[in-house]
Amino acid sequence: MFLKQNLWAGCLLGLLLTGCASQPAPQVSRPLPAVEREQALDAMTEYKVVAALGVKAPGENVSGTLNWQQNGEYYQASMTNFLGLTVFELETHQQGATVKVDGQTHQAMSAGALLDYLSGWSLPIEEMQLWLKGLPGPSSENLQRDGMGRLTSFTLTDSRSRQWQVSYSDFFPDAKSLPRKMQLQSGETRLKLVIREWQP
Repeated sequence: MFLKQNLWAGCLLGLLLTGCASQPAPQVSRPLPAVEREQALDAMTEYKVVAALGVKAPGENVSGTLNWQQNGEYYQASMTNFLGLTVFELETHQQGATVKVDGQTHQAMSAGALLDYLSGWSLPIEEMQLWLKGLPGPSSENLQRDGMGRLTSFTLTDSRSRQWQVSYSDFFPDAKSLPRKMQLQSGETRLKLVIREWQP
């Protein structure tokens, strides 16, 4: 009886090990060729991004979750802190931009200038729909690419004439190779984003 139990245990263990060994490895897609990839990224005009955002600025550190919804040329964005409290809500439209901060609503023609004025820290938000996807904008310079043709760093100038260094350190393993981790720095202000998910 003892021998039979051992034999059954041995067979069961063998089957489990065989099953584990035969499981296929996760498929990782090679990025599209550089030109095709950028065309595919440029064609993404409607999408949603959920990311962890950390902002370190003189006299202020902010971290939380960023929700970004792109709808054609306009977008909606909101940030909540680790307690779930809303830091800001931003929406762009034909008349300009609307920002809600501390229970008050403000409007202006420039979303970047309005956010900078209300929050105390700047964000190159006018071109965010591009650099979020790993694409350069009209003001981008000093473009650096890796061996697959993906942008790894560049500089841009925001609406307040601030210079930003943008860098990408990780990408999702799919054909579009969308950015997963990125950092933006201008002087003593540094922003870090870790994208949790992209939704079409």
